[in-house]
Amino acid sequence: MEKLGLFGGSFNPIHTGHLRAAEEVREALGLDRVIFVPAADPPHKAPAELAPVAHRLAMARLATAQHKAFEVSDFEAARPEKSYSIFTIQHFRETAAAGSALFFLVGADAFAEIATWRRWREALAAAIFVVMTRPGSRVAKPADALPADFAARYKKQATGVYATPAGARLLFQPVTGLDIASSDIRRRLAEGRSIRYLVPNTVAHYIAAHRLYVSDQ
Repeated sequence: MEKLGLFGGSFNPIHTGHLRAAEEVREALGLDRVIFVPAADPPHKAPAELAPVAHRLAMARLATAQHKAFEVSDFEAARPEKSYSIFTIQHFRETAAAGSALFFLVGADAFAEIATWRRWREALAAAIFVVMTRPGSRVAKPADALPADFAARYKKQATGVYATPAGARLLFQPVTGLDIASSDIRRRLAEGRSIRYLVPNTVAHYIAAHRLYVSDQ
């Protein structure tokens, strides 16, 4: 049985924090692959802040190229509609090998807003959600993000592991608290400051070559 991780996001740009969190989840859960899925038109992001998705895909591919278990999918980037997680989960559920276990990686801050996601109940039932928590995260259990009546369906199975009688599972997985944010990287670039060690060198070179996130664009 393959254990497949899906890691969605705007990746605007992808940075070391994304990569380290994915690696720690991969190792902790024994995932065979982690697929990064850059969103073309994420519903919770302002379009004006986003670099063109072709650039974000290219940067994700550069960042993951040296890791044999990391891949990048253009599934959301190729869709004409907004990037909703339920459609991505359904796509990989349908295309994965029979018997595969599907894990959906999401940051604690994003999971805090899950009740605003389209068809979020279906999404929770369609994959094992892995909520990546860092020291000080305000989300550490289902009741911290889900409506009370829905959260009550989840019963604690072990430390950080919750499940419903119907089989839905939520995992709260601690990851190293690297204080790196794409918004801060964009701000540094706009101010002409260094982003060395915040992103892989290949990504930094790509950003410079294409003059992404600079203030004169």
